[in-house]
Amino acid sequence: MKIVSIEFDKYKVFDSGPSDSGLQRLDIAPLTVLFGKNNSGKSAVARLPLLLLGGLACDDGRILPMEVSGQSFGANFLDIAPGGDFFGKPRFKIHATSVIGELKVDVSLYIAGAFSVEDPPGIWSYSMLSPVRLDIAVPRVRHGPVEEFRGLLPSNPAFDSWRAEAKSLIDSMVHIGPLRSPIASAYSNELFGDFDSRGEAAPQLLRTDNSLAELVGAWYQENLDGWRLSLQRDSASFALRISRSARHSANLSLSGEGLQQVLPVVTHQYWRQLRGEGDFLDIVEQPELHLHPAAQAPLADLFIDTATKTEGCTIVETNSEGFLLRLQRRVAEGVMDPDRLRLYFVKPMEDHSELSGVKIEANGDLDWWPEGVFEEDFREVAAIRRAQRAALIEGRSK
Repeated sequence: MKIVSIEFDKYKVFDSGPSDSGLQRLDIAPLTVLFGKNNSGKSAVARLPLLLLGGLACDDGRILPMEVSGQSFGANFLDIAPGGDFFGKPRFKIHATSVIGELKVDVSLYIAGAFSVEDPPGIWSYSMLSPVRLDIAVPRVRHGPVEEFRGLLPSNPAFDSWRAEAKSLIDSMVHIGPLRSPIASAYSNELFGDFDSRGEAAPQLLRTDNSLAELVGAWYQENLDGWRLSLQRDSASFALRISRSARHSANLSLSGEGLQQVLPVVTHQYWRQLRGEGDFLDIVEQPELHLHPAAQAPLADLFIDTATKTEGCTIVETNSEGFLLRLQRRVAEGVMDPDRLRLYFVKPMEDHSELSGVKIEANGDLDWWPEGVFEEDFREVAAIRRAQRAALIEGRSK
């Protein structure tokens, strides 16, 4: 299954107002990048596909589970409505494709009365354009005909294959959050389980895959000031070390936060590339966390390689100017096909946020750019120049 696009309204900070005038649209490409100011709603957008996949995969009357694959979306359904609006009606349009066909669903939820995760919202209105035409309007105060649905799909067994497809995509997803686990000084020799949002299992994956460990070690050496990552092993445990020479070596747990925090991200990207598997949908938040700006642009190259070498999709939420500039450069150089890339700016307004696409042309130019974004450096330099001129004028007047 592939999620082609998601449209949404009255979700978190995204609210068109009483007029229901418009939906925010997220087209999902092999590499989809979200940027914007803090608390603008970037993470809410990045995680939305996981929330909706949980609804498509749901096999009971919960309609929209509030915890999917270990990710909690709130204590109750008021947490997904703008401002916790009791009468809010979050609306979602989902377009997905699969070997079994095409799925197009448009659903509005009625959350009044849904006070806990065990007490599901009702379906206010429902439209399915594909694979069959189905329209249901349920303007009821309570839950509506929950018995007609299992999750976001009709209870008819004909939709069980779509539920299975959604569950399979969830099971294959990797979500790496903005806070990764610190590196331990030593690890016992255990089997690799799976990536979690904190990346705790990345060291075990390196221990069991020499090719992957070699790629990650070389990336460290090339992009992190010559520090090469390697594994120090004994019979019962192993440790991660970085070294520039025989005399310059240290346990990774004692190194800077940037070198530790980036490990799950780099490991995850090379892991995807080596596996070369089909459909997947991964989410990575702030991959550049704690990294020096010089190392942030090379991270973009890793995601570009994954987008060009695999058939999966990755959603990246970033605050890095260097990351975005590297995307432009690689498009201009012909390394990255702009059709395999989507760039979105999340703009905070007075009482809501808006999602706006920014197109990178084939020559690397942008069709538009949000005012004030990444202008901090320019403003700081301008302030320095003003201070220098003022000091010079003051010195001459004495």
